[in-house]
Amino acid sequence: MIILFSLIPTLYCFYSKGILDQDLNHIMNELINGSLPQGRLSMKDVENLFAELENSTNLVHSQSIGQSYLNKTINSYSLCSNFSKEKPKMLITSLHHSREVASLQMNIYLFLYILWEVKHEKNPYYINMITHNCIMIVPFVNIDGYNEIESELNKHIYQPQTRKNLNRTINCYQQGELAGIDLNRNYGYHFAYDNIGSSNDPCDETYRGSAAFSEKETQAIKNVVENYNIKMAMNLHCFGNLWVIPYSYDNEELDKDGVPYLIYEDFKQKGEFQGRYKIGHAIELVQYTANGEAADWMLSQGVIAISPELGEQAYSNFFQNFYPDKEQTIKLFKTEFPPLIHFIKYLPFQPFIKNVYQYDLDDIERFKKEFSPNQYIVEIQCINHGVSNGNNQQFVVSNTVQLVEAYSMDIKYQEEFDREHIDTSKLSIIEFSNNTFSNNQFKPRSQMVYFLILQESNLGNEVKFYFNSHGEDNQTSNYKKQIVALILKNLQQEQNQQKVIQYQKLQTLFYIGVLIILIIAIWIILQRVTKRADNDKKLNITELIEQKPEQIELNVQI
Repeated sequence: MIILFSLIPTLYCFYSKGILDQDLNHIMNELINGSLPQGRLSMKDVENLFAELENSTNLVHSQSIGQSYLNKTINSYSLCSNFSKEKPKMLITSLHHSREVASLQMNIYLFLYILWEVKHEKNPYYINMITHNCIMIVPFVNIDGYNEIESELNKHIYQPQTRKNLNRTINCYQQGELAGIDLNRNYGYHFAYDNIGSSNDPCDETYRGSAAFSEKETQAIKNVVENYNIKMAMNLHCFGNLWVIPYSYDNEELDKDGVPYLIYEDFKQKGEFQGRYKIGHAIELVQYTANGEAADWMLSQGVIAISPELGEQAYSNFFQNFYPDKEQTIKLFKTEFPPLIHFIKYLPFQPFIKNVYQYDLDDIERFKKEFSPNQYIVEIQCINHGVSNGNNQQFVVSNTVQLVEAYSMDIKYQEEFDREHIDTSKLSIIEFSNNTFSNNQFKPRSQMVYFLILQESNLGNEVKFYFNSHGEDNQTSNYKKQIVALILKNLQQEQNQQKVIQYQKLQTLFYIGVLIILIIAIWIILQRVTKRADNDKKLNITELIEQKPEQIELNVQI
């Protein structure tokens, strides 16, 4: 009977079955009603949830990625169709610091939100995302530490202070101090850079450990990053409403032409942040540094990573901010969610056709290539706003023409394309079939210019160009594609028309010139006639003045 009653809170408080059939408010409510005191989620709650999801959909995949110091299994859960290590992924971790419990709830909510959009709403955007990419979460990085948090909560200690892992090789005697390793100071980029951004004191909260990746937990994350094609990462923490961008060990500058810098700068401007937020490097935000930090190491491996500190300080008691109540947690879901989902949306391949231009005869001459009379060059300028390349996705030319040859040129994301100075020796040949070719060479956050030689038997037909972002199983047939259309011009006919137009313009100019000359001639003649008349008048007056007075009088009388 005691055992039965002990199960009642779990069954009543957290019910994962059919969770995706509910609305988002219900999902959020479930996540704040776990089986632990104060509605905190237990490890068993999370295990049951993902077991249920994995059994009910083929889009959820669990993996064991390593062991903890106490040999507990560290699991990851991936959201995608046809999971593979090769698919580009977003990694989202929580509980590097075991007391930051809201990071766990947010991590799971992000996962459930995307899955809900796919399964419940049939949202084509998210269907496309998980077809070509995976969202991979690690709920419990510091699983030993969270196990201790559970134990404390069950003893009605509602603000446990455990932050580090449980590798406690020495005893710490001062109140509030616990041995262990700060996992977020144990990564390999500038490990032990100084004793300010991490500590060499085993009893300090930021104790980094004896060596980089000395801990089994960070080794597990290292294995994921190095073997699962991780493109982006969010390491969730609490609290402060701070959006921390690498590097945190010091004020290291990023390459301003690099993809990470471009993404970070765009995120700063468009991240949909709310409340009293700050975004930037740690030293800029709080005059604070952290070396051996996870996001720093991930960025050094080419992963675009951030470390959000979720939630504003809502309580005067410092430790209480790690354990927001249900109302504050719901608020956190709503205010911190928009920037997080915005960051995730950088992950997929996001092509956009900027411009389509048919080359005229002068352009073709610069291209330095011979063409038959019914062949045409079309230049298509495209941009990829995403972090993934175009693997397994195609560019399509409609079958109203025949694609004869195809070339490409990649340029930087912010570079202006100069059509007047194309170096044709730098063009890459594209292999194609049935008017379709792969976008494998389309790099993340970059531009690509395609040069397509088309042959058309019947001019005047509309030619369409688009990126085919359909999934392998064609789930995304309703995905809204950008389709750009062009009607090819007959260049010879157009050239002849231009000659006629030029001739007509010359004719018009000639007639205008003749008319101007006539007007000038008439004006000159009129000027001369007027001048002669004036001269005659002057002559008559002069003759009159020269006459004798009596003659003038006589003339007047007469």
